Amino acid sequence: MDHRWNAACIGLCLLTLADLAVAEDPVYVGKTAPYSDATQIAKNIIDECGLPEAQMKVLHEQAKEVGVAIVEDEAAVAANKGRVLLLETVSAISAGNAFTGHRKQVVVKGRLLENGEEIGNFSAIRGSMGGMWAGYKSSCSVLYRCQTTLARDILGWLAHPSKDARIGE
Repeated sequence: MDHRWNAACIGLCLLTLADLAVAEDPVYVGKTAPYSDATQIAKNIIDECGLPEAQMKVLHEQAKEVGVAIVEDEAAVAANKGRVLLLETVSAISAGNAFTGHRKQVVVKGRLLENGEEIGNFSAIRGSMGGMWAGYKSSCSVLYRCQTTLARDILGWLAHPSKDARIGE
């Protein structure tokens, strides 16, 4: 029973991403998903992980895998030209370690604009305990794992954007 449910969920996600892949217009994004308030993020995360840059990198990678046109264009973002995704990193928590177990979490918020008018917004959260072989992973790599899953969540939402959506966990 579980396997059929998982297969159905995966199929639905692929269909949703396929809807977005056939969209004519690209989605413009900035270079980073900046921290909303860096004073609320632990200094070691800021100094060691580069989460704002990593979030956009993994969003581009995931989009390429499913054929979605995500284009980094600071000028288009500043001018609100076309479809623009504004993404910010709200929170990043890194508790635990390789010996006691990882407890990591990343929270992002996004707004989708079309020629300057907001057509959707979301908040998204993902956490991880590190997965298989967590004892051999760095704290940053577990946070990146959260960001990879968030990127997939965001791409699914982009296929059918809505207002005040909560995606992720």
